[in-house]
Amino acid sequence: MILLKRLRFMPLMLLTVLAFISCDEDYNTIGGDLIGGQLDSLPRYNPGVIAYSKKLGPVQTNNLPVNLLGVYKDPVFGLQSANVLTQISLATLNPNFGTEPVLDSVILTLPYFSTQIDTDEDGGAVYQLDSIYGTSPVKLTVRRSNYFLNDFDPTDNFQNRQKYFSNQADVFSSSLIGDPLYSNDSFRPTNNRVSYAEVNSSTGNLDTVQKSPRLRVALDKDFFQQNIIDKQGSPELFNNNNFKNYFRGLYFSAEAVNGDGTLMLLNFANSDANIKLYYRSKVADTNDSNEDGDTTDLIYSPAAFTLDFNANRVNTLSQDFPAEFLQLIEGSSEDLGSKNLVLKGGAGSMAVIELFEDEEEIQLIRDNNWLINEASLEFYVDQSKITGGDAEPERIYVYDIENNIFLLDYQIDLTLDADRPLNSGTTFASRLVRDEDGNGVKYKIRITELVKSILDENSDVRKLGVVVTQNINLTSNASLKNSIALSDDDISTDLVIDRIPTGSVISPKGTVLYGNLADDEDKRLKFNIYYTETNN
Repeated sequence: MILLKRLRFMPLMLLTVLAFISCDEDYNTIGGDLIGGQLDSLPRYNPGVIAYSKKLGPVQTNNLPVNLLGVYKDPVFGLQSANVLTQISLATLNPNFGTEPVLDSVILTLPYFSTQIDTDEDGGAVYQLDSIYGTSPVKLTVRRSNYFLNDFDPTDNFQNRQKYFSNQADVFSSSLIGDPLYSNDSFRPTNNRVSYAEVNSSTGNLDTVQKSPRLRVALDKDFFQQNIIDKQGSPELFNNNNFKNYFRGLYFSAEAVNGDGTLMLLNFANSDANIKLYYRSKVADTNDSNEDGDTTDLIYSPAAFTLDFNANRVNTLSQDFPAEFLQLIEGSSEDLGSKNLVLKGGAGSMAVIELFEDEEEIQLIRDNNWLINEASLEFYVDQSKITGGDAEPERIYVYDIENNIFLLDYQIDLTLDADRPLNSGTTFASRLVRDEDGNGVKYKIRITELVKSILDENSDVRKLGVVVTQNINLTSNASLKNSIALSDDDISTDLVIDRIPTGSVISPKGTVLYGNLADDEDKRLKFNIYYTETNN
């Protein structure tokens, strides 16, 4: 029988002890909440499980919560690049720049993700950058785009939101106009705090401002003088609809330098992310600041105007995909599974898991009336196919691929923490378990509540999706340009993969795991059910 083939029995001494426990109880209680080595004392059943990989193709990348910009050379998956097309908007509608305004400078600011880890001898903050991949310089360019990003899809009579995809770099780059507004042939982010002088709006004096690390560069002021300042009072600046149609957007592009680079995760929606126009215009010298005795003459007074990024944005993603990994994916079988699972963020690849061998197996477990203490999936890393260490993704995410939603086990995880995504939801999905050299060993995903629901006939979900994730708190989905049809079977029919979790889209990392057909049986994908026998 299937059941007998997969049972792992408790040690003899433990069985002897349990034999003397009172039979007044409905079941032999080993403990409802078991941790660590306690599970090893319980019987374990390994149901059937099949796993295979799927290549994704272009993914939807408009209006992601954060964006990738730069170039990253993954030691295994190769070179990948990410560009950003973004609209900008007026912080103040129909702005009045005053009399004879003159633009002094234009400053673009995009804060990095960073954490203060210390203070220096002067009492200043010392920072560590987060979500920066690579250490080599890139060529960074900012140019004006003439491509209009729609809110709604004109081909659908404007009934649904417009979707833009990761493979549209050629379309966007063909719509660039004018000279670069910024270009740096050797740009590299640093963890240095940023200091600069800014006019205090209350006192009118210059204050020294210190900020966390950020991309803070000067843009072409002549361009903004002509296209923003000199447009004062025009219809183009009257409201943001007019402005977006007029200005269209900015295109941030990155190119590799000597075949390498650095990739940054940036939050364009950060309150400090903007373009500031520092200008001066003539105002009446009511305080006689030049001490000429005339309070009616005009003098130049400094001011600033802000352009925000709180509008449409699209990430373009370009990446190599090694032939070896494509062969592993193409060699996967939906009927039998595969030796390896290839997971890659961005427009990369994912895995599909099918739980239980068949309905007969599920019924056999039901008939035993076990108390399920824990059910989990264990994915072992194939270190023979990847480079270990920092290049490995710290988290993977498993979800209900049939309904494109998170599992109940995820939802009830008390460790979910919006402010600490790296350590969020670790009861449901562990961080990567590493060996003493820092190389990945395995990931563990708990699916106890899902398995209980299946056995209780409250759920018919059998297929799960597996992806790498940059942030396990992001459970929203992004559409695939080309949906992936899975073969019909007696568990789920007409299943189509047409979406992917957003947390995977914004992850540049990838890994290779052992599948259910791995040659090394100890490292094969494990579907574990730990249980307590009931006294029937």
